[in-house]
Amino acid sequence: MAKNFYRMTATARNHLKMAVGDTKRIWGGRQAKKYAAEFLAGLQHIADNHQRLHSAHRCTLTQGTEFSIYLVQHRYVAYQPFGQDCVIITGIFHEKMNLPARLKELQRITRHEIDAVKRAVKGSKSTPH
Repeated sequence: MAKNFYRMTATARNHLKMAVGDTKRIWGGRQAKKYAAEFLAGLQHIADNHQRLHSAHRCTLTQGTEFSIYLVQHRYVAYQPFGQDCVIITGIFHEKMNLPARLKELQRITRHEIDAVKRAVKGSKSTPH
């Protein structure tokens, strides 16, 4: 059985870089490394469990978008399942943000990034490893 995996859009990578940078600025380098490692483990948790992570509250927050969300380290991770074994991480937002508005904006600005990730994933699955 293939291991579930995630891929990040450029926007999501930038969001993560800013979150880790904020942690480093406030709490120092050691804490930022710990935060980054725990956050990446949270992204893998989403990939491994995305089919079971739905809740009524999260569905309300994502209404009108194509995203699902999950809270990791005080930040909501926006993602889209792609097939059975992949999720595309599209954005990362602090839990205190106006999430419905930010998700609608994210959907507008990341369409091309999501399509590029889908093409890359399809290409890697058709290429022998």
